[in-house]
Amino acid sequence: MKLKTLFEMVVNILKKADIENPQLEALIILQEILKIPKHKIFTDPDLEIKDYQEAINVALQRSKKVPLGYLIKKKEFFGLEFYIEEGVLIPRPETEVLVEKVLHQLENLKNPLGLEVGVGSGCISVSLLYNKKDLKMYALDISEKALKITKINAEKYDLLDRLTLIKFDVMKDDVKDLNLDRLDFVVSNPPYISEDEYESLPEEVKKEPKEALISGKVGTEFYEKIVEKFKNYLKEYGFFAFEIGINQAEKVKSILERNGFKNIKIYKDLAGIDRVLIASKI
Repeated sequence: MKLKTLFEMVVNILKKADIENPQLEALIILQEILKIPKHKIFTDPDLEIKDYQEAINVALQRSKKVPLGYLIKKKEFFGLEFYIEEGVLIPRPETEVLVEKVLHQLENLKNPLGLEVGVGSGCISVSLLYNKKDLKMYALDISEKALKITKINAEKYDLLDRLTLIKFDVMKDDVKDLNLDRLDFVVSNPPYISEDEYESLPEEVKKEPKEALISGKVGTEFYEKIVEKFKNYLKEYGFFAFEIGINQAEKVKSILERNGFKNIKIYKDLAGIDRVLIASKI
């Protein structure tokens, strides 16, 4: 089969399934599966492809709303490439705002120590460590798979010597068992979707792990628990940095205010939605 024909076939499969950017995703699928640069599709359309079935199979899986990141086992985030697979949340562009704001906060700090609650694929911790060379971090997750995948991503960028991975359930486990040193910051993109909101999510999002999405009946349960458990481990000038859901800014702000945090800043993502909250006591 000619490369051009295969490309058109994959595009049509995706179009019929109402995938948002069928041409772009077709390019990505062919690049990853055939191991060819994207431009080949336009510069060498008559190239004969013998082993084309896998590309078609991936397109058919994508048409069933399986996220592309799970199919090609990777996702770009903050200029780095992350290995991912089913069972961890797929890194999203809006989370890059969280990383950017934390790095700004750490700019003038020497040898800071941070903690991430709910590390997932490791995209936040790994991006922070990669860009702040004197930073050390603890990273917690309830999922063995998440810790395994974060380890893979940290090893890829030679960061494991500055990252301590720990299995921990923030809703149930005792923080005293962690034996933490005093922290400069706690960062988290926790589950923040309420049980009711989950039902109206797109099918594609529902393919991601429920435990990484649903917070509980209200949607702010994880923020409450993280602040409660880690506020006393922050240094005097330490801060919390959270990704927040739509219309959650005031609710999360009030949780922090009740716990003595006065200096609270809220930042918008590229869509103009309140997305990141950073809070310190001073």
